[in-house]
Amino acid sequence: MLRKAFERYNCLIEVQEANEGTIVQANDGVLMHWREYESIDWDAVHRSSSVFANAYCFRKGLIRKAQMAFNLKLYTAKHPESILCRGVPETWIFELDDVDYIDEALMECYEVDEGMNANEGVTDPKQRQQFILKPSLTGRGAGIYVFDTKERLLELLEREFESDDDEDEEDEDQVGDEHSYHAVSQIREWVIQRYINRPLLLESHHNRKFHIRVYALAVGDLKVYVYRHMLALFAPRPYSESAGDLDDQQAHLTNTCLQAKNADFDESKAVGLFWELGLPQEKREHIFDQICKILGETFAAVSSESTSFQTWSNCLEQFGFDFLVDEDCSAYMLEANAYPDFKQTGSNLRFVVEGFMNASVSMAASKFLLADCMNEELQSIATNDFKDLVEVFTHKNARKW
Repeated sequence: MLRKAFERYNCLIEVQEANEGTIVQANDGVLMHWREYESIDWDAVHRSSSVFANAYCFRKGLIRKAQMAFNLKLYTAKHPESILCRGVPETWIFELDDVDYIDEALMECYEVDEGMNANEGVTDPKQRQQFILKPSLTGRGAGIYVFDTKERLLELLEREFESDDDEDEEDEDQVGDEHSYHAVSQIREWVIQRYINRPLLLESHHNRKFHIRVYALAVGDLKVYVYRHMLALFAPRPYSESAGDLDDQQAHLTNTCLQAKNADFDESKAVGLFWELGLPQEKREHIFDQICKILGETFAAVSSESTSFQTWSNCLEQFGFDFLVDEDCSAYMLEANAYPDFKQTGSNLRFVVEGFMNASVSMAASKFLLADCMNEELQSIATNDFKDLVEVFTHKNARKW
């Protein structure tokens, strides 16, 4: 797909396969690494104005859940009018090195403890305060659980620690160096978010919970674009039947990478187009408007913290953001992902990824590789690709939406 997108510019660009990715070279010697993060020659990107990359070197402030939560908290404290105060679920950083110290760890996020205590005697799931536990570094739905009591949280943590201990024992046997093994920190880090237990449900999709996958492109230092064609990813089981059963991940979790492992996985039921959801057009536009505003403010927040997010003028990067919509059509940003898993789109909607890739490649060509030699024909290709990109943030004059 990437090669095909670049080949439209093959009169001026040479595409070479490389270890874990692609190297693209323009006729004047300008070079671009479009590769896995670890394979990019960061020294060359940093030193040369004619070497470009498809990722930013420092962006953990956006893609690591705990770091992003910290940055957004700093930003909203300075900007209480920001849509992020409402558009991101209340989030706490939760660190623990031993389950015996859970009470001490909860003191750092006492609102969660108070919420669980307030659930005593409340039987209606929608009236209970529910929370979702996510490992700070993992993705694709791994290690995510919903809870509403301290007993359940403790049970989940014990399960995770036991699983980690089993894996660590295997690693220790393989490494064979006890000193270096025990030097690794054993502190686990999660984020706890307030669970949105009244999600928007659509009868046309059998009242199954869904989240929206949004692709965004960050360019240089810094403009951010949202790709208008968004996806709706559905859980396999109706939410309304299992709202109180927090163990039913088939109803609560919408990650298609978890569903794809099941023998009865049906891609056509799991993934759809946002703009074809059974909602009035004005509601879809309202949701999209919120998403654009939230993403604009998110990049304003993280780009103001240069220790964890730095933008270089010779880089661009594709990101995937997950949003949830509640029954009042309020949108919430859940997390950000670098090198988004395009497989979630599925084969039936491959054109969405192809369109986003074409737009990203045309941005690289017009801004980096061929900045001074875009002829009328090539400019027409780029203009057509850009038609579905919506600019939501620019560093010079801040929010665009």
